[in-house]
Amino acid sequence: MERTTEQHRAAVEAWRATAPKHDHEIFGRKLKTEKPRHRDLTELSALLAMRSRPIGVAEGVEAEPAPAISTNFRLIPANDNEAPEEGFGTERAVEYEPSLDKIEAAIEDLPVRYRAEPMVLGGRPARQIYAIPVGGDIAYGTHVDEDGKSHKVITRIGKLRFSDGTQTEKGQKLSIDGKVVDADIKMPVGAMLGCREKSTRDKGSEVDNAGSNSHYRWVVQEKARAAPTAAKPSSKKQERIEITKGEAREMLASAYANTPVMPALKYCPTGFPHGPTNLRHLFIGGRKGKKGESGSQAWADIYTEKENRDQFNRGLDAMQEKHVRILTEAMGAKSLSQLGEARGYHGRHAIEAGRRLLRAANDNFKQAMELAKYAAEG
Repeated sequence: MERTTEQHRAAVEAWRATAPKHDHEIFGRKLKTEKPRHRDLTELSALLAMRSRPIGVAEGVEAEPAPAISTNFRLIPANDNEAPEEGFGTERAVEYEPSLDKIEAAIEDLPVRYRAEPMVLGGRPARQIYAIPVGGDIAYGTHVDEDGKSHKVITRIGKLRFSDGTQTEKGQKLSIDGKVVDADIKMPVGAMLGCREKSTRDKGSEVDNAGSNSHYRWVVQEKARAAPTAAKPSSKKQERIEITKGEAREMLASAYANTPVMPALKYCPTGFPHGPTNLRHLFIGGRKGKKGESGSQAWADIYTEKENRDQFNRGLDAMQEKHVRILTEAMGAKSLSQLGEARGYHGRHAIEAGRRLLRAANDNFKQAMELAKYAAEG
């Protein structure tokens, strides 16, 4: 039978007007009893609140350990994360600064002079070729050796600086008792100064950020990312002065009044900051987590969760300890008799005792939560 949407809706409304109130009447079933034995426990809102509470196990009650998920496929899991042997570790990628590309860029434009010196290689006479820079952005210094003779040495090539035998750098060394201590290490002649090494990742874990970076450039309508240099920290330390906002405005107004001609404004080109290299770190809200979750939570949701947790904690503090214990045990109890038997009752008396304890704990929970809500509003 085919019918239009309007006809189907009209048929549903006509059936709904004469449909039975309860589902068991629709299927022709009968209830086992018209008055269930525990029908009064359906109004215990404290149990639902304890199940979905914004904190962990109630204070003063020890938590039962959750059963571990196990399988009979293997007795020892393959991903136990234990080192297979002593001394096992992950090989790290070490990066050096300045890099080889920066060193080559600093010296590739320098004019050089080649010098050949005789040497013996494999029992045969040979020559070794040296490339000696003879001009460009080069600075020279003097080094005095152990015999007191002075030698002309290179101390700077572009931005690269070299030692003349008098510089020291901070480092570490082993003391006499075998401990690692900080020390000033003397740099030999010709050693490059300011070199650093860093190990920021495991080998093989390098991530290609080209795809994600181009996406975020498109989001902000930036065709090409600017490449600003890192800010240089000032060597002059000035004393910090604490002033109020009103005093700062007065100082700014005084500066405007004392400056007849204001300097021209300098507008920097649109671009991203110097770091980080992965632009996803600048747009936390645009990142995706597990199961499609966003990378950042709204501040309103964070505030609401914190307020609900604090209000629930205040309510638990206002409750009697025995009632908190009853509600916590009821979350894992299989029956009312289990609550009563834990307090010395047996048989039918245990069931009645469990029901009575739950009612008392529920009433105490409602009163405590009302007081906590009133305190939060005040």
